[in-house]
Amino acid sequence: MSATSSTLLKTIPIFPRDDVIAVLREDLLRAVRRRYRRKGLPLPKDDADIVLLTIEIDSLTVVEILAGLDDVLPFKVTECVVKAGGYKSIAGALDHLASRIEKKWDKFQGLSK
Repeated sequence: MSATSSTLLKTIPIFPRDDVIAVLREDLLRAVRRRYRRKGLPLPKDDADIVLLTIEIDSLTVVEILAGLDDVLPFKVTECVVKAGGYKSIAGALDHLASRIEKKWDKFQGLSK
């Protein structure tokens, strides 16, 4: 590779998966705790237990928390990444959302069409 062609290589940032998951996890935990507190329902004290708990998380709740990613990503994440009908657990939501958002990241970075 010549010096000229090596200077033309574009450095593409790596998808900040851990940061995306951390933001979504905290916002989902907050939303679930708020809903359970409002209904007077008990929840495990440990966050890890809540993440794995089988619970209904509606898609509107998930769409509302996407704005939390504005400080992490260089583009707006829209409702198209959210599964219609919602999710059965925070863990399931995180897996699905991270994969869909990564695809949007790749497209934004020009890595896929």
